[in-house]
Amino acid sequence: MNLYFNELSIKQTDHPETAKQWMNNLMMVYKSVSEKGFKDLRTTENFASELLAPNYTISHWLVDKSVDSVSQSLFRSIALKYPFIENNLDKKNDGGSKLYEFKYNGRIAKGLGAACLFNSLAISLDNNPEWNRFSIMINVNAVSDEETDMTETDEEVKHCSKLEHLDQLKDWIGNLKKLSIPNGKLLWLKRKELFPHLIFCESVQDQVSSLNSSHPEFKQIIKRLFELEDYCSQWENGSFYTDTMPSRITLESDSRINEFKDQLTILCPDGKNRLFSFHSRFTPGAGRIYFAPDNDKKICYVGYIGLKI
Repeated sequence: MNLYFNELSIKQTDHPETAKQWMNNLMMVYKSVSEKGFKDLRTTENFASELLAPNYTISHWLVDKSVDSVSQSLFRSIALKYPFIENNLDKKNDGGSKLYEFKYNGRIAKGLGAACLFNSLAISLDNNPEWNRFSIMINVNAVSDEETDMTETDEEVKHCSKLEHLDQLKDWIGNLKKLSIPNGKLLWLKRKELFPHLIFCESVQDQVSSLNSSHPEFKQIIKRLFELEDYCSQWENGSFYTDTMPSRITLESDSRINEFKDQLTILCPDGKNRLFSFHSRFTPGAGRIYFAPDNDKKICYVGYIGLKI
């Protein structure tokens, strides 16, 4: 698992000694985080040239004789290398149908956005009370080339700038490691074990088999499936209720159902053809997970995972 540096936490102080304290704390936090399975620290392309104090950049810190050489060597080995955060965010935009923008308090947030996209952890310099939080909300905006399908959501990003944040994230990190799925083939093979309240239609196997953990959409698919599984595992009474789901769930409009009825009608493992209108979204791309709730059995059939039908 990778960490993603929050470039918004970079600012200048008047004295290089303060900047050294910031970097020392960052490395101390990294060492603790790395013991929990997070290895490479993804940074922005211009990270090395960022000023921490007048005439004192990250590059200066890396050659500063007063800085612990072990920390400098470790930092060179985990950061400042390809792929940079921009490469991760642009990976799916070459010829793709969607453009994405991640913002925090109105500012473009590359590191926080990448952590959101890959369902991973963001890390910041401990230099502002603003970053003294283990969870940060960001705005995610996606616009299609046709400008007919714009979505805007608020997403939670797990975050760390202090050692105590790791204690607050203990359960989340544990679940993240436990539920780590390397590829779509294993997801399919272990679907009954991982998602006992979800029934996958056979068509889903081909749709996920080529995906793996290097694909940001695969991370989002897993996240959305576990959200649906968690809902169904606690579903005891009444009909499926979308408002209690953490991410946006919508139904297809009557006009789209009429137009795409054949594609939305999918054969299920029990031999019945069902109309799949409920869907959640995932990024990057106009990703959709179409599912059909069974209000009697309190389960959901998953019929399609891929680009919007």
